[in-house]
Amino acid sequence: MTPKDFTSIFLNHIKPGHKVLDLGAGSGDFSQMFADKGAIVTAVDSKIPVDLGESIIPKKMKIEEFIAHENDERYDLIFLRNILQFLDKQWVFDVLLPWFQGHLNTGGIIGIETFYQEPEPAFDHPMRSLYSAPELSGHFLSWQEIHLQQYDHSGPDLSGTPRHFYTSDIIVKKV
Repeated sequence: MTPKDFTSIFLNHIKPGHKVLDLGAGSGDFSQMFADKGAIVTAVDSKIPVDLGESIIPKKMKIEEFIAHENDERYDLIFLRNILQFLDKQWVFDVLLPWFQGHLNTGGIIGIETFYQEPEPAFDHPMRSLYSAPELSGHFLSWQEIHLQQYDHSGPDLSGTPRHFYTSDIIVKKV
């Protein structure tokens, strides 16, 4: 499978009116795709544009800051694509993953795409943590697994630089 397939699987679970949290939203491209399906999206990133449309609520801050200050808001879906590797692994396991339990509705979906090994050539900004698909799956043992995959693929990064990627994907449902 390719990263597009991961995104397609996640997109298939979005229904009009769903509340989606896009952590590490970057430029907001995925947030816009979710909003186009009728979702109400909260997009979190320190670089998120603030004018993404009325169905997207921009939160211009770091993920750690958002998690530390977020109230009791609950979501139907949570999306993290290519962001975990830039967060501290201990914080991810001790704070972020447990936070999902209290902020995702029963029947809600989490989609995570990250790296299990540094891409080749490596990026100029080193990754802080790497995650294998089985390692991620181990943190969602009581959840229903929808998609779990670890694979290698080559292609251009966002800047157009050719790279070989080592990707882990997981999509799980809170039961």
